[in-house]
Amino acid sequence: MKTIFKVMMLFALVAFANTVMAVGNLKVNILPLNEEKALVAISSLTGSTLQIKVEDDMGRVVYFKETADPSDNYRKVYNFSYLEDGEYNLSVVSNNLTTERAFEIRHGKIKVGDEKTTIEPFFAYEDGYLKLSYLNFAEENMTLYFLEDNQLIYTKKIGHNFNVSEALNLSKLQEGNYVAILSGRDKEFSYPIEIK
Repeated sequence: MKTIFKVMMLFALVAFANTVMAVGNLKVNILPLNEEKALVAISSLTGSTLQIKVEDDMGRVVYFKETADPSDNYRKVYNFSYLEDGEYNLSVVSNNLTTERAFEIRHGKIKVGDEKTTIEPFFAYEDGYLKLSYLNFAEENMTLYFLEDNQLIYTKKIGHNFNVSEALNLSKLQEGNYVAILSGRDKEFSYPIEIK
């Protein structure tokens, strides 16, 4: 039992170190130039393609672009004059990192909010164990759900801990298709598992 605990702790520390190193890799800035235009500046140390999306406060996509070539730096002046007054969210995805920047347009002025970074959790299924590691930057209340054929069979409240590290012993489950879901207020991540 102590050996399993030590292995799980080592797993958690390695996953934690890898994700911490990745956090500084994606930065998004919105720099208003005038009442209609803003410079969007994105820097990524990974040199990967980017998915850039702007959504309104109802979650409707008003702009989407995927860059064709990997890049460390992306700069573009955007004309926001076609957007109505309201709140918007600019999100950029690079590999397993998502960085978001809220902005508001009121009477021709652009007000930029704080930057939020999300790293996708690390899931692994190995030797009968489901392993999960996640850095909860937003400190949301997280819950882990486990489903078999879309039927909930297990729930665990994780809370708002910054460093989430869990391991579930699935060795006694029957063959079948399962899904683990890590869910918070704003984010939900799923991981399918096939037990043979």
